[in-house]
Amino acid sequence: MKRIFMDLEMNPVSGIHKEARSICSREVIEIGAVLLDDRNKEISRFQCYVRPEYCDGITKHITNTTGIETAQVAEAECFYESFLRFCIWCGTGYEIYSWSDSDPVQLQKEMLLKRMPVLQEFGYMFTHWHDLQKEFDEMLFCERRVSLKAAVKNAGLEFPGRVHSALSDAEATADIYREMTEGKMLKKINSILSDARRPIGTSLGDLLGGIAVQAV
Repeated sequence: MKRIFMDLEMNPVSGIHKEARSICSREVIEIGAVLLDDRNKEISRFQCYVRPEYCDGITKHITNTTGIETAQVAEAECFYESFLRFCIWCGTGYEIYSWSDSDPVQLQKEMLLKRMPVLQEFGYMFTHWHDLQKEFDEMLFCERRVSLKAAVKNAGLEFPGRVHSALSDAEATADIYREMTEGKMLKKINSILSDARRPIGTSLGDLLGGIAVQAV
């Protein structure tokens, strides 16, 4: 089974578009994804910028966070064309993962805002979507949501590029999945925390042995 790990970067809908904001408060400006085969080997990647329709340009805050500037999206494809191209790249017979459930929610809201036809490919995608952040939190018994950056650190990995670059974030999500299914660090933490939840006469700090699970 192929697995796709994807991430979106977004820009706020301008306040002058009140009706649009009532449906969807942000617009996608970048899609990034990596495709793994059934052995967790990367076989393809996807990245594109997306031209927003309900703003006067990329806000300063979003540029500072993502590195994306107005000029990079000004001549890009619109959301419908970009998302359709992404769906074609995904193909069939896959499971798709993102860090949190906000990305599929964003896509569905933006599809509604822009009155996109509901194609079979879209329905398949949303019924095969997984929230890897939730699975990670459950694995480590985290009561708070762990950020992608913190999860990478907790897994003993290096972040593959710039945080809040859609492609880098997608690659980081894939790296965490590999670690969750193949690696030793997270399984060790999971085992330690499972033991720590039992009524024993040892402190959690002693059990962790200096391993820090961050939720920043």
